[in-house]
Amino acid sequence: MRKGISVLLGLGLALAEAGHRVGVLNPATSFNREVSWLLIWVLVFAVLIFGVVAGSLTYIALRFRAKGNEVGEPPQIHGNDRLEVIWTAIPIVIVLILFGLTAKSLVQVNKAVPGAFTVEVTGYQFWWDFTYPGLGLRTSNELILPVGVPVQLEVTSGDVIHSFWVPGLSGKQDAIPGQKNRIHFTPEKPGNYYGVCAELCGASHARMLFRVLVLPKEEFDRFVAEAQAYQPPVANPRGREVFQQNCAACHNATGKKPPAVIGPELAFVGNRLSLGAGIMDHTPEHLKAWIRNPAGFKPGVKMPGFPQLSEADLNALVGYLEGLKLSGFDFKSLPRF
Repeated sequence: MRKGISVLLGLGLALAEAGHRVGVLNPATSFNREVSWLLIWVLVFAVLIFGVVAGSLTYIALRFRAKGNEVGEPPQIHGNDRLEVIWTAIPIVIVLILFGLTAKSLVQVNKAVPGAFTVEVTGYQFWWDFTYPGLGLRTSNELILPVGVPVQLEVTSGDVIHSFWVPGLSGKQDAIPGQKNRIHFTPEKPGNYYGVCAELCGASHARMLFRVLVLPKEEFDRFVAEAQAYQPPVANPRGREVFQQNCAACHNATGKKPPAVIGPELAFVGNRLSLGAGIMDHTPEHLKAWIRNPAGFKPGVKMPGFPQLSEADLNALVGYLEGLKLSGFDFKSLPRF
């Protein structure tokens, strides 16, 4: 019963966030403007074709409907060469136009920008890892980027095929084991952008979410400087001890990429806006519930639950995790996209 309630709570939290996640028609990059422009052309042709086909069917059904006084078969028509050429030529023209527009957009969105800021993105069941090779930093589930700086994401996977998608910033890019796929864009306004996995990858595919936090350039530079000098806190010795005994085998808390990655980076978990790879808002209560029973929120997750922890140890651990952060940063004020 308790497990069922936890699953329903996790699903409810994920659905509650759904209204904020898809922003294709609210472009914040030239990438999305190009995609939106192409989408408008496709919609115009789709509406036009639907109107012609539906209108023709309606006209034929009304014009040639049975009136009840027919005798024998009506006059038989055996083809119309001109009409057949027209209805073959028009779809070919439409396909060629869309092909040309799509090719133009593909060239535009895949154009590499010299000197772009590079971030390595790795998908795992069911979370995301972000490494900044030029800065020596690592975060998980919340990618932090500067406004106005061209970005190149090198996307791959550590297990099965995933697909990286931030509707408000970029198109989809497959994350394939052993292969790096690149995607380019330039964030134009600060915000909290919602990202999803767009490729079915397991039991919690729908709960494999993440955030992209786009900061003003000055704030991002300050974040980088403080993150590079970051050291895990020494306060709360009991919480640190519980962390070492139960969490340190899978989680790093230094903000640097360890030799082997097992679980998400926890160095800046106290600054995060969400928990469980984006499925719930970050609060101490949600963090405690996640530690107790992560599978209740995210079926198939590899993290084990810790129901054996006493209330005192759990509170100490949560207090320690909440202290893993950089002071002076409040990302809650960012507009949501």
